[in-house]
Amino acid sequence: MISELDLKSLWKELDEYEVEMEKETRSLQEVWVKIAQIKSTNESEITSIMSKDEFIFREAETSIGLNIGGQLFEADVLTLTRDPYSILAACCRVKPIVEPGTDGVFYFDRDWWLFRHILAFLRSSALPNELETLKELYVEASYYRLESLQRAIENIPVDQLASNSPHITVTW
Repeated sequence: MISELDLKSLWKELDEYEVEMEKETRSLQEVWVKIAQIKSTNESEITSIMSKDEFIFREAETSIGLNIGGQLFEADVLTLTRDPYSILAACCRVKPIVEPGTDGVFYFDRDWWLFRHILAFLRSSALPNELETLKELYVEASYYRLESLQRAIENIPVDQLASNSPHITVTW
């Protein structure tokens, strides 16, 4: 049987735990309030940044012509702006910083053979599984400022490089 002294001791211990829990609850509430304030500030800053001319893009279905190393490509604005900070997205701005040629096509003196992999990635998140191609693609991604493509290449599990599949599908 539990003595009255033991019960008082247990009760006192429970009271102390309750006080600690209340302090911890207040502390967590303060942290959550701070997080909510930071989130709100970030969202308003993002809205402000995204409303600048640099991020006002043409209509999503608008077709953009690209001449990459003499090979013509065509892609819609939605595809080219999947990485909104890239040079390809810059071509889709209402006021592009890169001017198209007289034919309305944007010209880049780059490897068209690798560019097809860039478009495949932007369209369907597919990457080639050959190591050498991925190395070259990484350099091209750097040129076009496609951080999402660079991160995707960096995060490929080594075991997928050995597969017989012609493509690796990544998630954003």
